[in-house]
Amino acid sequence: MNSLPVLHSLDLDMPIFIYKDKKISHKTFKQNVLLVAENMQQHKYAINLCEDRYLFALAFVANIIQKNICLLPAHYAENEIKKIEDEYSDTQRLNDEALEKLLEGKAARNISFPDEININQVVAIVFTSGSSGKPKANLKKWGMLVDSAQRVAQQLNLNHLSQHTLVATVPPQHMYGFETTIIFPLVTGVCVWSNKPFFPEDIRQALSVANKPVILVTTPIHLRACVQAHLEWPGIDFVLSATAPLSQQLAQDVEKHLHTSVHEIYGCSEAGVIATRLTTQSPAWKLLAGYQLSEKLTSACLLTPIAGEEILLPDQIKHIDAQYFYLLGRQSDLIKIAGKRGSLNDLRIKLCSLEGVDDAVFFMPNEKPDEKARVAAFVIAPCLSVKEINSFLSQQVDHAFLPRPLIKVEKLPYNETGKLPLKNLVNLLMQYRNNKHLKDSA
Repeated sequence: MNSLPVLHSLDLDMPIFIYKDKKISHKTFKQNVLLVAENMQQHKYAINLCEDRYLFALAFVANIIQKNICLLPAHYAENEIKKIEDEYSDTQRLNDEALEKLLEGKAARNISFPDEININQVVAIVFTSGSSGKPKANLKKWGMLVDSAQRVAQQLNLNHLSQHTLVATVPPQHMYGFETTIIFPLVTGVCVWSNKPFFPEDIRQALSVANKPVILVTTPIHLRACVQAHLEWPGIDFVLSATAPLSQQLAQDVEKHLHTSVHEIYGCSEAGVIATRLTTQSPAWKLLAGYQLSEKLTSACLLTPIAGEEILLPDQIKHIDAQYFYLLGRQSDLIKIAGKRGSLNDLRIKLCSLEGVDDAVFFMPNEKPDEKARVAAFVIAPCLSVKEINSFLSQQVDHAFLPRPLIKVEKLPYNETGKLPLKNLVNLLMQYRNNKHLKDSA
């Protein structure tokens, strides 16, 4: 098996995207891919900045056909994009406006839509969010993307008699959004809503008009907002969540208020989707069929049937058996202060168990802290005082891990994928310290 199909379905009338409230068939999708491929400028790389998933997918597949590589930055900030352009020469930018213009160009005559793509063709480079340091580039080969998507589809029963429709709140550039809303429709037969609803009412409306059965692809931060909105939710086959750990309590609240079940995906930019779990039923993760995990001193290694070599993961795991495991967290999540070891996520879980705490985060302000460094924390708790929060924490954690400072905020600096990059937290801490200095000297 040296190549794999570009599209799952042979039914050309079957919808693959819903774009501007209209169903896009496989036939129309193929025609528009060729139109984009025919009319776009030829460069070795293309930074795919399209926010609409349908336009993103057109640009992605058009570049595959031309044997170009899509670069997928985790951030849209101009300085981040410029860094990528400096590192990867012969690059063009593609956005929604550019794709719409390409679709108005001349009809494709010099190229044809391929049935299959070589499994070893590098089709994308995905950059990590840099939430725990410098963004890292991860090469994605066609075979690995297809194989992973097909195994996820089997595990989540996406091979449904009725075609699933995916409504997603995550961007297509992020690995989670890329796999679920771009690769899934290409190779598993699902249909994807091309827009990216953000607020709970927008999400509810999209779910209401999407063809059933429908799946909501989202993050814990969006799920928390949906629960707190107290809306009447339409039928949802199930919810898919990733990008950050989902607490069992929030998962239970989602299932109660949205009248559905919650599946979590565990994955990373290095390897893509690795495992899934039903959060309210068990904390254990179930590996995708055919995948193997081995424990190392500071992280885990993954072996897949198609990769051919071990992939080093950024997380530590604990085996239950060959199929199930517990996720212990990232090496960057583990801290050592005054000779004592702890976990930033464990500290967060303990604080969020206090009634009145809506959300919280613990972090080390220094990227390379020594044992004298102190952990810092932001907390959203409108009805609690800092004294009350510290009093609770002092009974739950070792004195060495009490945050200095602990700061009450109205919101946490999440990025659009629901993560809290360290630089966002450090910037917020600096703003607090500067404001405090100004107040003290006033």
